[in-house]
Amino acid sequence: MELLGKGFANKDDKVKNMRRADNFSKMAVSASIKAVTDLDTKNKEKNISIILATQFGPHVTTFKFLDNLLDYSENSVSPTVFSHSVHNAAASYIASALEIIGQTLTITSFIDPLKQAFILADAWLETYQAEKVIICYVEEESAPFTESQLHCNFPSYSKHCFTTGAAAAVVKKGSQIKIPMEVTNPFTFIEEL
Repeated sequence: MELLGKGFANKDDKVKNMRRADNFSKMAVSASIKAVTDLDTKNKEKNISIILATQFGPHVTTFKFLDNLLDYSENSVSPTVFSHSVHNAAASYIASALEIIGQTLTITSFIDPLKQAFILADAWLETYQAEKVIICYVEEESAPFTESQLHCNFPSYSKHCFTTGAAAAVVKKGSQIKIPMEVTNPFTFIEEL
């Protein structure tokens, strides 16, 4: 694969036309927009796909939805909060913001989801499923997550370098990027591409 662009975002980034979106989705969109600055996704670039990778998904929003469900019952819970608790919501926001109509997939795994995303992107590029792929990695810290990390051992890099933020890379077919055996820190890996 060959790198075409990369972008980074944190929870303080502002994104236009996303007033109701959660921070997880806003960070994903912001990083992806920064990564595609040199591409014309709305007019010329037709065969672009999106892969969103995360270890824990939008768990902050999921916890909020569950809290609302307990507090207000199923009849009064916000459908907006529910829709944002779905893992594919952030990928859908990226596709909508960039007007991308290619295939979209979200990978959620405790073990190396970014490596899995790069493997999938390489497969899509090698089999001509896409000409370019936006790979976005996003995570968000929360109080319940931080507390649970003190009491368990997830088989992942989350305990050692978990950070709130998003990083995106746009890749195309080529030989510049070699997929490593393990990605120990997704943000650093994308930054060093």
